[in-house]
Amino acid sequence: MNYLHLGRSTDKLYLNRGTMTNFAVLGLGLMGEGIMYDLLNNTDSNVFGFELIDSRRDELEKKYSDFGTRLKIEKLDLDMTIAVEKNNLLVRFQELDIQVTFGAIDYKFNEYLTKLCIEAGSSFLDLGGNPDVVRAQQKMDESAKSRGVIIIPDCGLAPGMANIIAAHGMDQFEELESCHIRVGGLPQDPETILNYQQVFAIRGLTNEYLEDALVIRGGKIEKVSSLTEIEELSMPHPFEKLEAFQTSGGTSNLPELYEGKINELTYKTIRYPGHCQFIQFLKEFELLSSTPYPLNGNINPRAVVEYYLQKNLPRDNPDLVLIKIWINGQGNDFSKLTFELIDRYDPESGFSSMARTTAFPISILGIMISNKQIDTKGVLAGEEVTPKELFLTELAKRNIIFNISKS
Repeated sequence: MNYLHLGRSTDKLYLNRGTMTNFAVLGLGLMGEGIMYDLLNNTDSNVFGFELIDSRRDELEKKYSDFGTRLKIEKLDLDMTIAVEKNNLLVRFQELDIQVTFGAIDYKFNEYLTKLCIEAGSSFLDLGGNPDVVRAQQKMDESAKSRGVIIIPDCGLAPGMANIIAAHGMDQFEELESCHIRVGGLPQDPETILNYQQVFAIRGLTNEYLEDALVIRGGKIEKVSSLTEIEELSMPHPFEKLEAFQTSGGTSNLPELYEGKINELTYKTIRYPGHCQFIQFLKEFELLSSTPYPLNGNINPRAVVEYYLQKNLPRDNPDLVLIKIWINGQGNDFSKLTFELIDRYDPESGFSSMARTTAFPISILGIMISNKQIDTKGVLAGEEVTPKELFLTELAKRNIIFNISKS
């Protein structure tokens, strides 16, 4: 079964093209371009792209010239050593009357950007991925409310789309027992000893491998070391043999939202077999440590390893994204609900699967804010406030289609 509606949703199962909104996209790499592309094709609004690299700005201006004055691309001027109130980007946002902003740059900027967008009166969504940064953003809830803006961290693939789908599934049960979320971005034709390629920023990847994961066990939140609890995972052909293991950040808001409501909740990253063992070696021998190298305090092992991973891992080859979520409990006429996604690189649009499944979902959420289909103010959990039936429908319109089964 390719797609089915669950529950009795009152959501209008469509997104109109919305009122005229001024969107800003910060960072026009693979994800930022994907967000920009989706906004241009699914709204009639203005999109302002901000990008640091001159050649990239020139490339995208030519590529998207057919959209005329609806698209404007400017240099990204973001200096975090300057107080938010004095930042040139804040001034520019106010001049352009930016109403919804997307952060598609390194997560280290997200706390600062949240402050800047609150000051500018712009709602803000980011791709997230670092729990400490998200907690810092959550402390700005009252400031966001007072300025009448919406802040939604962790809006990528996972955390992000996968978490919203998992929450949607859990909402269908009268009593919950367990929810298991498995997500991975992989090369279609794996190379190197890691059986992996660059599908997003290497710094974000190593962060997932180093920080602790949050899970629910026995109804309580627990911390678990990343790169542990390796399991075999099977999905439809040709993905019968995969591995999955604990990584950080993937559960996002779900532990807090479902603590005491479910006995077990886990998130693991999917890789081809053998990948985790090599990363465990790097971690065990402190080759991913940020402690300065004793013979030269200006460098540290993690930075060196990340440099060579970025240099030597394949990139831009056809990729795919795998998601498997299964939930157990007591429903009206079922005890297990499963969501599966196998999404491949789209040669027609030229977007990687990782870009599609990361950029399009966050764009959908931004359009929902523009349409006031998400209208609660403050720092919000996407899993809680997203109109989930509508979200699934919009994903399907973009050919991101989950196979859903219940038994």
